[in-house]
Amino acid sequence: MDQPENKYAASVALLNDALRKEIATSLQYMYFHVRLEDAGYQYLAQSMFRISIAEMHHAEHIAGRILFLGGDADMNPYEPARQITDVEEMLKFASAVEASTVDSYNAAARAAAEAGDSVTSRMFQDMAADEERHLDDFRTEEKNLHEYGDLYLTMQAVGRSRERSEG
Repeated sequence: MDQPENKYAASVALLNDALRKEIATSLQYMYFHVRLEDAGYQYLAQSMFRISIAEMHHAEHIAGRILFLGGDADMNPYEPARQITDVEEMLKFASAVEASTVDSYNAAARAAAEAGDSVTSRMFQDMAADEERHLDDFRTEEKNLHEYGDLYLTMQAVGRSRERSEG
C-alpha cells in the first residue's frame, strides 16, 4: 500500500535545507571559536561560541518541527567548515553567511505561508530575526576591527592574560 503524500512535504524540504545550513554554520562558528580562543581573542571567541550554540539550538528546533510534520531530519552539514584563520576574513565570512540566511529564511517563511503552514512560516520569521541579531554582532565586530585595527585584538589578548594571571 502506498503512503499518502505528506501535505507538509514543501515545509519539510524547506526545513531540511535550513537544518543542514544551521549545522554547517554552527560547526563553522565553533571552528572560529577555537581558533580565536587559541589566539587569545577572548571576547570574539566567546561571541563565536555563543552564536554557534544559538545556531545549534535552531537546528534542534528545526529537527523537531520536521519530525512533527512527519518528515525525517537530514543531519548532514550543508558544507564542511572552512579553515579561515584571519580574524577579518572570519568576520566577513560570518556576516555574509548571516545576510544570506536572513534572505533565505524570509523566502522560506513566505513559501511556508503560501503552502498553508503558518507555524513553520512563523518559525522561519523568528529565526530570521535571530540571524539579523547575529549579523548585527558581526558587523559591529568588523567595524571595531576596522576602527581600532590590531589594537582591538591586542586589548582582548591582554584582557585574557590578565584574567589568567589573577585567577
